[in-house]
Amino acid sequence: MSKNVILAKDFMRPFTTVSKDEQLPQAFWTLESAGETHLVVVHNDEPIGIISYKDFLRVLTNRARRGMISRLYVSSIMTTNLYTVTPTTPISEVARKMLDKGISSMIVIGEGEEKGIITKRDVLKHVSSLPIRSIEIEEIMHRDVITAPKGLSITGAEELLREKKISTLPIVEEGVLVGYLDVHILARFLIDLYLSSEQKHPDNIIRETTVGDIMKGAFYVFKKDKLQTFAEKVLKKKFKGAPVILSESNRKVIGIITETDIVRILTEL
Repeated sequence: MSKNVILAKDFMRPFTTVSKDEQLPQAFWTLESAGETHLVVVHNDEPIGIISYKDFLRVLTNRARRGMISRLYVSSIMTTNLYTVTPTTPISEVARKMLDKGISSMIVIGEGEEKGIITKRDVLKHVSSLPIRSIEIEEIMHRDVITAPKGLSITGAEELLREKKISTLPIVEEGVLVGYLDVHILARFLIDLYLSSEQKHPDNIIRETTVGDIMKGAFYVFKKDKLQTFAEKVLKKKFKGAPVILSESNRKVIGIITETDIVRILTEL
């Protein structure tokens, strides 16, 4: 990386593409099998849109309940407002644009055939080589944490994530962290449910399923952990963030940190 200004080209990588005419089940399989968080929608080899887990979650909790999931196409859910930067755009500006636009990816387009993508997850992958790696979590974590009980319905969890504009939901019972949920986990559960040939009435299952049925085990970091530790843990789990607890013996949630918080710090580089 540059010793002075860190540029978009230091973070960018090739993106995984999908056709606008691809059906949603196949597109989701591509997203999962490629280990991606975003797919770039192309037409005649040119980017025309982008889809992410949030787009799948949105359609799965709306139109899909009418049995339409297998007949929907990428073009019906993709985001067409593509925001681009050049390889020489400072990463601080890339981060600022992500925050200003409320997006989690930027398309990088250079001269000739040079194209790539930068996502919030890519930012996490570079934390170990950035000067911010030694910052302690307590310096940037949010102390006003939105949590949910195990008994919350799946639809209630989706509404909470959407209305509060968050991606990570710690599950708390009697003041103690007991589980973890985010948009990726919820989207995977719903699409597996709708595509399962064994489930004849997925809507009924959704009404009966609670957060406690699909949440992952308690996942957390400590306030004195470094940002590098946070990045490594989240990348390993493929999660969006992590609750911050007091100690192993006292799992009271005192904060939360997400990949968006790391992006926010990059605006100051």
